[in-house]
Amino acid sequence: MNVAPVRFRLKDFVRPGEAYHFARTDLAAAQGARYHDHDYHEIFWVLRGEGVHRCNGATQPLRPGGLHLIRPADRHSVSGTDHAPLRIINLAFPSASWTRIRARYFDRESDWFEQPMAGRVWPVDARALALLNHWSERLADMSRPRVALDGFLMDLPQLRATSPRLAVTSAPDWLLRAQRHLAQPEVLVGGTPALARLAGRSPSHFARATRRWLGRTPTDLLNEARMDHSARQLAETARPILEIMFDCGLNNISHFYTLFRQRHGMSPRRYRLQAHPTVRG
Repeated sequence: MNVAPVRFRLKDFVRPGEAYHFARTDLAAAQGARYHDHDYHEIFWVLRGEGVHRCNGATQPLRPGGLHLIRPADRHSVSGTDHAPLRIINLAFPSASWTRIRARYFDRESDWFEQPMAGRVWPVDARALALLNHWSERLADMSRPRVALDGFLMDLPQLRATSPRLAVTSAPDWLLRAQRHLAQPEVLVGGTPALARLAGRSPSHFARATRRWLGRTPTDLLNEARMDHSARQLAETARPILEIMFDCGLNNISHFYTLFRQRHGMSPRRYRLQAHPTVRG
Protein backbone atom coordinates (compact mmCIF):
# COMPACT_ATOMS: atom_id res chain seq x y z
CA MET A 1 0.00 0.00 0.00
CA ASN A 2 1.47 3.34 -1.09
CA VAL A 3 -0.82 5.64 0.91
CA ALA A 4 1.11 7.60 3.51
CA PRO A 5 -0.07 6.60 7.00
CA VAL A 6 -1.68 9.00 9.44
CA ARG A 7 -0.11 9.26 12.89
CA PHE A 8 -2.62 8.59 15.70
CA ARG A 9 -1.81 9.86 19.20
CA LEU A 10 -3.25 8.38 22.37
CA LYS A 11 -3.77 11.80 23.94
CA ASP A 12 -6.40 12.46 21.28
CA PHE A 13 -8.48 9.48 22.48
CA VAL A 14 -8.14 9.50 26.27
CA ARG A 15 -9.21 12.11 28.77
CA PRO A 16 -7.16 13.25 31.77
CA GLY A 17 -7.11 10.53 34.42
CA GLU A 18 -7.93 7.70 32.01
CA ALA A 19 -5.38 4.89 31.64
CA TYR A 20 -6.44 3.64 28.20
CA HIS A 21 -8.90 3.87 25.30
CA PHE A 22 -11.53 1.13 24.95
CA ALA A 23 -14.20 0.85 22.25
CA ARG A 24 -16.62 -1.56 20.62
CA THR A 25 -16.87 -0.65 16.94
CA ASP A 26 -19.07 -1.80 14.06
CA LEU A 27 -17.54 -1.53 10.59
CA ALA A 28 -19.07 -2.01 7.14
CA ALA A 29 -17.09 -2.15 3.90
CA ALA A 30 -16.76 1.63 3.50
CA GLN A 31 -15.87 2.20 7.14
CA GLY A 32 -12.78 1.76 9.23
CA ALA A 33 -9.75 3.57 10.51
CA ARG A 34 -7.49 5.18 7.95
CA TYR A 35 -4.14 3.59 7.21
CA HIS A 36 -2.13 4.68 10.23
CA ASP A 37 0.57 4.12 12.78
CA HIS A 38 0.48 5.45 16.35
CA ASP A 39 2.37 6.28 19.52
CA TYR A 40 0.79 3.53 21.67
CA HIS A 41 0.33 -0.23 21.91
CA GLU A 42 -2.94 -1.72 20.73
CA ILE A 43 -4.87 -4.98 21.01
CA PHE A 44 -8.06 -5.79 19.16
CA TRP A 45 -10.26 -8.83 18.66
CA VAL A 46 -13.26 -9.70 16.52
CA LEU A 47 -16.67 -10.33 18.07
CA ARG A 48 -18.57 -11.09 14.89
CA GLY A 49 -18.68 -10.54 11.15
CA GLU A 50 -15.90 -10.45 8.59
CA GLY A 51 -13.36 -7.88 7.54
CA VAL A 52 -9.85 -7.16 6.36
CA HIS A 53 -6.74 -6.15 8.30
CA ARG A 54 -3.98 -4.52 6.27
CA CYS A 55 -0.75 -4.35 8.21
CA ASN A 56 2.77 -3.51 7.02
CA GLY A 57 1.92 -4.30 3.43
CA ALA A 58 0.21 -7.64 4.13
CA THR A 59 -3.52 -8.38 4.10
CA GLN A 60 -5.24 -10.67 6.60
CA PRO A 61 -8.89 -11.75 6.67
CA LEU A 62 -10.66 -10.94 9.94
CA ARG A 63 -13.14 -13.33 11.52
CA PRO A 64 -14.10 -14.18 15.10
CA GLY A 65 -11.37 -16.20 16.74
CA GLY A 66 -8.28 -13.98 16.56
CA LEU A 67 -6.59 -11.62 19.02
CA HIS A 68 -4.27 -9.10 17.32
CA LEU A 69 -1.27 -7.43 19.01
CA ILE A 70 -0.24 -4.17 17.34
CA ARG A 71 3.00 -2.25 17.91
CA PRO A 72 3.31 1.54 17.64
CA ALA A 73 5.42 1.23 14.48
CA ASP A 74 2.92 -1.02 12.70
CA ARG A 75 1.15 0.66 9.80
CA HIS A 76 -2.31 -0.80 9.49
CA SER A 77 -6.01 -0.35 8.83
CA VAL A 78 -9.16 -2.36 9.57
CA SER A 79 -12.29 -2.46 7.44
CA GLY A 80 -15.49 -4.49 7.44
CA THR A 81 -17.74 -6.02 4.82
CA ASP A 82 -21.31 -5.27 3.77
CA HIS A 83 -22.54 -8.87 3.84
CA ALA A 84 -21.24 -9.53 7.38
CA PRO A 85 -20.45 -6.23 9.14
CA LEU A 86 -17.48 -6.43 11.44
CA ARG A 87 -17.68 -5.80 15.19
CA ILE A 88 -14.38 -5.46 16.99
CA ILE A 89 -13.19 -4.52 20.45
CA ASN A 90 -10.19 -2.23 20.49
CA LEU A 91 -7.87 -1.46 23.40
CA ALA A 92 -5.21 1.24 23.05
CA PHE A 93 -2.85 1.98 25.92
CA PRO A 94 0.47 3.72 26.66
CA SER A 95 3.52 1.76 25.59
CA ALA A 96 4.99 2.60 29.00
CA SER A 97 2.22 0.57 30.63
CA TRP A 98 3.25 -2.54 28.72
CA THR A 99 6.93 -1.89 29.50
CA ARG A 100 6.10 -1.69 33.20
CA ILE A 101 3.93 -4.84 33.29
CA ARG A 102 6.37 -6.83 31.19
CA ALA A 103 9.32 -5.86 33.40
CA ARG A 104 7.44 -6.90 36.52
CA TYR A 105 5.82 -10.15 35.36
CA PHE A 106 7.21 -11.32 32.01
CA ASP A 107 10.84 -10.22 31.95
CA ARG A 108 12.04 -13.77 31.22
CA GLU A 109 9.89 -14.10 28.10
CA SER A 110 10.29 -12.58 24.67
CA ASP A 111 8.20 -9.49 24.08
CA TRP A 112 5.01 -10.79 22.45
CA PHE A 113 4.50 -7.48 20.66
CA GLU A 114 7.88 -7.81 18.94
CA GLN A 115 7.19 -11.18 17.31
CA PRO A 116 6.70 -11.48 13.53
CA MET A 117 3.18 -10.56 12.47
CA ALA A 118 2.01 -14.17 12.27
CA GLY A 119 3.04 -14.65 15.91
CA ARG A 120 1.01 -11.63 16.98
CA VAL A 121 -2.32 -13.07 15.87
CA TRP A 122 -3.39 -15.41 18.64
CA PRO A 123 -6.16 -17.96 18.07
CA VAL A 124 -8.96 -17.52 20.59
CA ASP A 125 -10.41 -20.74 21.94
CA ALA A 126 -13.48 -21.04 24.19
CA ARG A 127 -11.48 -20.54 27.37
CA ALA A 128 -9.79 -17.40 26.05
CA LEU A 129 -13.11 -16.06 24.77
CA ALA A 130 -14.65 -16.38 28.21
CA LEU A 131 -11.72 -14.48 29.69
CA LEU A 132 -12.01 -11.79 27.01
CA ASN A 133 -15.70 -11.41 27.83
CA HIS A 134 -14.78 -10.93 31.47
CA TRP A 135 -12.18 -8.28 30.68
CA SER A 136 -14.49 -6.52 28.24
CA GLU A 137 -16.84 -5.84 31.14
CA ARG A 138 -13.98 -4.61 33.31
CA LEU A 139 -12.34 -2.45 30.65
CA ALA A 140 -15.66 -0.82 29.76
CA ASP A 141 -15.61 1.01 33.12
CA MET A 142 -16.27 4.65 32.23
CA SER A 143 -13.33 5.86 34.34
CA ARG A 144 -10.91 3.65 32.33
CA PRO A 145 -8.96 2.78 35.51
CA ARG A 146 -5.35 1.66 35.53
CA VAL A 147 -6.23 -1.37 37.64
CA ALA A 148 -8.37 -2.75 34.78
CA LEU A 149 -5.60 -2.25 32.22
CA ASP A 150 -2.98 -3.81 34.49
CA GLY A 151 -5.19 -6.81 35.21
CA PHE A 152 -5.86 -7.40 31.52
CA LEU A 153 -2.19 -7.17 30.56
CA MET A 154 -1.25 -9.50 33.41
CA ASP A 155 -3.75 -12.03 32.05
CA LEU A 156 -2.33 -12.01 28.52
CA PRO A 157 -0.62 -15.41 28.98
CA GLN A 158 -4.06 -16.91 29.67
CA LEU A 159 -5.19 -15.65 26.26
CA ARG A 160 -2.45 -17.39 24.32
CA ALA A 161 -4.39 -20.41 23.11
CA THR A 162 -1.92 -23.15 22.25
CA SER A 163 -4.39 -24.80 19.91
CA PRO A 164 -7.36 -23.49 17.93
CA ARG A 165 -9.06 -26.86 18.03
CA LEU A 166 -11.94 -25.59 20.16
CA ALA A 167 -14.18 -23.27 18.20
CA VAL A 168 -14.90 -19.97 19.91
CA THR A 169 -18.58 -20.86 20.00
CA SER A 170 -18.04 -24.20 21.71
CA ALA A 171 -18.57 -23.03 25.29
CA PRO A 172 -22.24 -23.05 26.36
CA ASP A 173 -23.92 -19.64 26.42
CA TRP A 174 -25.04 -20.19 30.02
CA LEU A 175 -21.44 -20.68 31.09
CA LEU A 176 -20.22 -17.54 29.32
CA ARG A 177 -23.07 -15.52 30.86
CA ALA A 178 -22.21 -16.78 34.34
CA GLN A 179 -18.54 -16.00 33.77
CA ARG A 180 -19.40 -12.42 32.83
CA HIS A 181 -21.33 -11.93 36.09
CA LEU A 182 -18.72 -13.24 38.49
CA ALA A 183 -18.31 -9.82 40.14
CA GLN A 184 -21.91 -9.58 41.33
CA PRO A 185 -21.92 -9.05 45.13
CA GLU A 186 -24.21 -12.01 45.76
CA VAL A 187 -21.76 -14.28 43.90
CA LEU A 188 -18.65 -12.93 45.61
CA VAL A 189 -20.24 -13.51 49.01
CA GLY A 190 -22.24 -16.63 48.16
CA GLY A 191 -19.30 -18.51 46.67
CA THR A 192 -19.39 -21.33 44.16
CA PRO A 193 -22.95 -22.48 45.10
CA ALA A 194 -24.23 -18.98 44.21
CA LEU A 195 -22.27 -19.10 40.96
CA ALA A 196 -23.85 -22.43 40.01
CA ARG A 197 -27.32 -21.05 40.83
CA LEU A 198 -26.61 -18.05 38.61
CA ALA A 199 -25.76 -20.44 35.78
CA GLY A 200 -28.89 -22.48 36.43
CA ARG A 201 -26.91 -25.68 36.85
CA SER A 202 -26.03 -28.01 39.71
CA PRO A 203 -22.64 -27.38 41.38
CA SER A 204 -21.22 -30.63 39.98
CA HIS A 205 -22.44 -29.88 36.44
CA PHE A 206 -21.05 -26.37 36.66
CA ALA A 207 -17.68 -27.62 37.92
CA ARG A 208 -17.36 -30.12 35.07
CA ALA A 209 -18.20 -27.42 32.53
CA THR A 210 -15.69 -24.89 33.85
CA ARG A 211 -12.91 -27.47 33.84
CA ARG A 212 -13.79 -28.61 30.32
CA TRP A 213 -14.34 -25.25 28.63
CA LEU A 214 -12.34 -22.78 30.71
CA GLY A 215 -9.58 -24.99 32.06
CA ARG A 216 -10.20 -23.81 35.63
CA THR A 217 -12.31 -24.77 38.62
CA PRO A 218 -15.24 -22.67 39.87
CA THR A 219 -13.11 -21.75 42.89
CA ASP A 220 -10.34 -20.49 40.60
CA LEU A 221 -12.81 -18.31 38.70
CA LEU A 222 -14.41 -16.99 41.84
CA ASN A 223 -11.14 -16.16 43.58
CA GLU A 224 -9.88 -14.29 40.51
CA ALA A 225 -13.08 -12.22 40.53
CA ARG A 226 -12.73 -11.60 44.26
CA MET A 227 -9.15 -10.40 43.92
CA ASP A 228 -10.01 -8.16 40.95
CA HIS A 229 -12.86 -6.65 42.97
CA SER A 230 -10.49 -6.15 45.89
CA ALA A 231 -7.94 -4.43 43.67
CA ARG A 232 -10.55 -1.99 42.39
CA GLN A 233 -11.64 -1.18 45.93
CA LEU A 234 -8.07 -0.71 47.11
CA ALA A 235 -7.22 1.57 44.21
CA GLU A 236 -10.41 3.63 44.16
CA THR A 237 -11.55 3.87 47.80
CA ALA A 238 -10.19 4.35 51.33
CA ARG A 239 -12.18 1.45 52.76
CA PRO A 240 -10.31 -0.72 55.32
CA ILE A 241 -8.70 -3.85 53.94
CA LEU A 242 -10.65 -6.08 56.32
CA GLU A 243 -13.94 -4.59 55.14
CA ILE A 244 -12.98 -5.24 51.52
CA MET A 245 -12.05 -8.82 52.42
CA PHE A 246 -15.45 -9.45 54.03
CA ASP A 247 -17.22 -7.99 50.98
CA CYS A 248 -15.53 -10.69 48.92
CA GLY A 249 -16.97 -13.46 51.06
CA LEU A 250 -13.64 -14.26 52.75
CA ASN A 251 -12.97 -14.21 56.48
CA ASN A 252 -9.33 -15.33 56.79
CA ILE A 253 -6.85 -12.48 56.39
CA SER A 254 -3.90 -14.78 55.74
CA HIS A 255 -5.78 -16.58 52.97
CA PHE A 256 -6.90 -13.25 51.52
CA TYR A 257 -3.32 -11.97 51.38
CA THR A 258 -2.13 -15.21 49.76
CA LEU A 259 -4.79 -15.04 47.05
CA PHE A 260 -4.12 -11.36 46.42
CA ARG A 261 -0.38 -11.90 46.03
CA GLN A 262 -0.99 -14.78 43.63
CA ARG A 263 -3.24 -12.59 41.49
CA HIS A 264 -1.49 -9.20 41.67
CA GLY A 265 2.09 -9.98 42.67
CA MET A 266 2.10 -7.92 45.89
CA SER A 267 0.26 -7.45 49.17
CA PRO A 268 -3.05 -5.55 49.30
CA ARG A 269 -1.44 -2.74 51.28
CA ARG A 270 1.41 -2.31 48.81
CA TYR A 271 -1.05 -2.40 45.90
CA ARG A 272 -3.09 0.39 47.53
CA LEU A 273 -0.04 2.54 48.16
CA GLN A 274 1.10 2.19 44.55
CA ALA A 275 -2.32 2.80 43.01
CA HIS A 276 -3.52 5.47 45.44
CA PRO A 277 -0.57 6.95 47.40
CA THR A 278 -2.73 9.31 49.49
CA VAL A 279 -4.60 6.41 51.12
CA ARG A 280 -3.26 4.68 54.21
CA GLY A 281 -4.37 1.38 55.72
